[in-house]
Amino acid sequence: MKHITKIATLFTLSTSLACAFSPNQFYGAVQAGIYRAQFNNKYLDQTDFIPQNISDSIMQNGYLGGLTIGYTRLINENYFIGAELTGNITGNSALYQTGAANTAFSDNIQINRSVDLTVTPGIITKSAFFPYVRVGVSRASVLDHLTSPVGYNPVMTQYNTNQNVNGFVAGLGVRYIINDRGWLFVETNYHDYGTVNFSSFQNFSASYSHSAHVYSYAALIGAAYAFNV
Repeated sequence: MKHITKIATLFTLSTSLACAFSPNQFYGAVQAGIYRAQFNNKYLDQTDFIPQNISDSIMQNGYLGGLTIGYTRLINENYFIGAELTGNITGNSALYQTGAANTAFSDNIQINRSVDLTVTPGIITKSAFFPYVRVGVSRASVLDHLTSPVGYNPVMTQYNTNQNVNGFVAGLGVRYIINDRGWLFVETNYHDYGTVNFSSFQNFSASYSHSAHVYSYAALIGAAYAFNV
């Protein structure tokens, strides 16, 4: 009997939290998580009669942290929709090295930061857990630092690129409602920025173009607080 009473109490509490949650609100949030970006590199030989092309993939594994401002609006008793502006900073970088001693070059690439503008439709359940999806556009800063030996008497030369690129973001998340002003959330996101072109470079006596397909995955947790209820 005591167990039945406890279960009934927990169910009543969850239901009351869901009812107390007011979807028509502005809010701010902080988030942090783990991050993986992948760069499918193509280094294309523009000089040699028989091109010495190179294709390889490298990964940036690290952490991210960011801030979000958003607005959520009730559609009906079962659904809500929102809009969010999110800024994230990421850590670490991806490193690629190849070549013989006199022709070796190294390439250090990273997504440095990103800004997302998304819509977030979701479901209002009778529990304290509200699932939602996240879709929208993203803009990221991609840094590339490539070092290559140049000339017949090789001199190590640096080629630096800072590209601001546009792409899309899609994700899934769940909110856990604490009260009418606050909630916790977990989220997974996928970003794709398409093919990014970097600075051409010289390796020994050959000229190369450099491009990469850039995309990333993230898993994060966060907390949000509503400004108005």
